[in-house]
Amino acid sequence: MKRLLVYLAKNAPAAWALIVGVALAFAIGVFWLDVEIRTQQRQTLLQTEVQRSGLELMSTTLNGNLMGSVTLLGLLDGDIKQEASNGLAAEDANVAGTMSIVGNAFAAEGVFVVGMDGIVKSSWDRINKPSTGLDVRFRPYFQIAMRGQPSVYAAVSMARGDRSLYFTAPVFPEHARSTVGVGAIVARTTLDRVDTLLQGKYDVALLLSPQGVVFAGNRNDWTGRLAGVATPERLQAIRELKQFGAMFENQTPLALPLEPTSGVQKLDQHAYAVAMAPVSWNDPAGDWSLVVAEDLGRTVPAAASAGRAMGAALLVLLLGWMWLRLLRVRHAQELASAQLQVYAREQTQQAQYRTQLGVLSLRLQHSAEWTDFATTFFQSARDMVGGVQGSLYVTQGEAEDQVLVLAGYAACAEAPQPLLHLGEGLLGQCALERSARVIETPPDGIWNLRSGLGATPMAALLLAPLVMQDVLIGVVEMGLLTVPDTQQRQQLDELVALLANHLEIHRRAFDLEVPAESNEIVEVPA
Repeated sequence: MKRLLVYLAKNAPAAWALIVGVALAFAIGVFWLDVEIRTQQRQTLLQTEVQRSGLELMSTTLNGNLMGSVTLLGLLDGDIKQEASNGLAAEDANVAGTMSIVGNAFAAEGVFVVGMDGIVKSSWDRINKPSTGLDVRFRPYFQIAMRGQPSVYAAVSMARGDRSLYFTAPVFPEHARSTVGVGAIVARTTLDRVDTLLQGKYDVALLLSPQGVVFAGNRNDWTGRLAGVATPERLQAIRELKQFGAMFENQTPLALPLEPTSGVQKLDQHAYAVAMAPVSWNDPAGDWSLVVAEDLGRTVPAAASAGRAMGAALLVLLLGWMWLRLLRVRHAQELASAQLQVYAREQTQQAQYRTQLGVLSLRLQHSAEWTDFATTFFQSARDMVGGVQGSLYVTQGEAEDQVLVLAGYAACAEAPQPLLHLGEGLLGQCALERSARVIETPPDGIWNLRSGLGATPMAALLLAPLVMQDVLIGVVEMGLLTVPDTQQRQQLDELVALLANHLEIHRRAFDLEVPAESNEIVEVPA
């Protein structure tokens, strides 16, 4: 995690890409959540509205004034009771007049009395198309009335062929308490009051029969459509009811594009919230259903959710900018702290190195001979710069000297050559050119550096001439455990300069014996 934070603090494009990605993901989440919440709210409101519309539909039909009037006629009117019982009314009976009063008062299209045999005994019709003599025994509204229950029945009129509502009340026998009717009084109306209720309030409003047939709605082209799969058995059962006239006689009905279930559904590539409520009309086949749908593109516009999502994205971008700024500040502080620690460590190391230089200088001053001088130098170099072995050659004091004499060495497997001629080997070449070199050895050991120290592989080899006032006074060769960096090279330069200063002093004080043979020089212990 810390590496990732450091990377983001250093790489602004990557950090902003991450922030923008998070902002987009957050905006998408806010957009989806806002749409879901608003959709659920509209679904709940729509469900409440359809429940209210269902109650209103029942109050204007089954619990309305027209139903109350025909119920009273079936309970109280003796002429109608007599008509329904045997079809023989009294001479002064005015059944037709009574039916016309009820029909005109409640805008009914027709009113008729059905006898207990299911035959219409007398009728009144607004356009003089009487129903007298029709057999309605197969109609469920007659069967329900004979069981002593009122009902509202929607069907296609046998006499006129239009969609109608049948308000039916049982006619009870005279002077007898009974729950079974002896006939029925029926008022037939158009679907105007239902259509008025369904029009203009919903995007889609449908009245479905218990069989799933669209009987009314605010989309006329959907009337007669069938919800669900129109199987042959289902169509045959609907035709046998004779409830829907000739709607299904010669053709297969079209499928309803909506499912009569509550929820969100697709219609014409748009999302619609669908809600439904039962309408209890005492239909023996079950409750009717009021199904309504609302276009969510109109009531839950995406633009509002997009605005909220954009606001959320801007908020995330602002917070991301603040976070990135804080991250950069903290990273800068960490870098500054690390640099201070490095500087403090370097200063401490430099102070320690200066102290070691001072100690070395003091020890070199107290050296009594060349062996002690070389031993002291190489032992201190091991602790100070990681020198593992080395050799020191000194001139004899003449400016034109072409040969340097071995003054001492440390940790060599074999004693170096006692004499070094200018230009001989790497070390002789260094003395001739008076140029210091640090030679890195290959890490895989493929190439072994050959010098006066032999063939021992090391990380690096230091070759440095010792010069005072443009006069070569010696040369030093030292193997190193690690390749020196810039600071370590500076320390090597200071170490070589210190060696040259003390070498000049001791070169005048010590006698330097030029050996005749190489085995006369004794190795300096490391």
